[in-house]
Amino acid sequence: MVKKLVFFLILIVIFSCQKENPDSFSIVAVEIQNQKQLDSIIIYDKSARWHIESCLRFAKGNTFTDTLQLKQKRIYQLYSFTNGVQAELGELLLSPNGKVKIGIDENKPFQSISYKGSFQSINNALANSKKHQNELTLTMREGISEQKLQVKIDQKRGVINAKLDTSTIADSLKVYISEKFDAFSDVLKKKNLKYLYKASLIDAKGTDFLLLDSLGNSISLKDFKGKYIYLDVWATWCKPCKVEYEYLKELENNLTGNNKVQIISISVDSSYEKWKDYLRDNSIHGKQLFAGWKSDFVKFYAVGALPRFIFLDKEGLIISPDELRPSNPKLLKRVASFLDNSN
Repeated sequence: MVKKLVFFLILIVIFSCQKENPDSFSIVAVEIQNQKQLDSIIIYDKSARWHIESCLRFAKGNTFTDTLQLKQKRIYQLYSFTNGVQAELGELLLSPNGKVKIGIDENKPFQSISYKGSFQSINNALANSKKHQNELTLTMREGISEQKLQVKIDQKRGVINAKLDTSTIADSLKVYISEKFDAFSDVLKKKNLKYLYKASLIDAKGTDFLLLDSLGNSISLKDFKGKYIYLDVWATWCKPCKVEYEYLKELENNLTGNNKVQIISISVDSSYEKWKDYLRDNSIHGKQLFAGWKSDFVKFYAVGALPRFIFLDKEGLIISPDELRPSNPKLLKRVASFLDNSN
């Protein structure tokens, strides 16, 4: 608690609300190397309910300059937008009357991002920490031992701190970057435990659950033994789930008539009635079952972010607890390969 209070007080000192000339502007310029699919760079103000301060678009070229009317000096959040997918790039410090130039190579954004102009040293220090955070994230994507992850975290912390020690930025900002890395590391360790658990589910029995259909009947996943099962785990409030549903229908159409596979959508909504109404009002078809958010199904599969897809073999054993999405063009070929090799 004391540590969090100190951290909060540091932020107040660094980024206190300074009264600025309302006519003061900040200029941000971005140049993209190897620009192919990157649509835009978005600057958000997290403290103002994620207000978009700037959207730098690259439809007409690999450079873009925008003039921002900022009232305060503070750290903003930087995101990329590529083929409809948004991804975090890091943070940057901006203020009224500032001029910042950002350089990024689309092929290696975290390794290449660099800053010139106002707050150059600070923004490059923030980018350096984010680069190492991204490398750690990639390292544990499939789950590694807790001990190995801790070693890697300690190594990265040492590299970041060594860079900060030679930097001319204020000590308070060094503390900010260090504290942010520690907070990131804590979250990463929790995610790694989840990855390890998911990996442990491979070849485990994944059908020992009773679910409800829209008529209130109890349906067991065991009833589908003898077929491969592709599970679509979703909720009525999940926007990405609705996007994937359109691709799921395409997958079903491509597999029509194949009795070796069963596609099942399982809702983890908290309200059974709301789920039923949603199916009716939106003409949702296919095999639809309800588990609920507090169900054993959710606990067993460690369902968190949605949508989630799971692939089971004909005996109900888990092939993948985190399968490719229907929107991934590789999925159909992957499923077909199992069906073609089955008896």
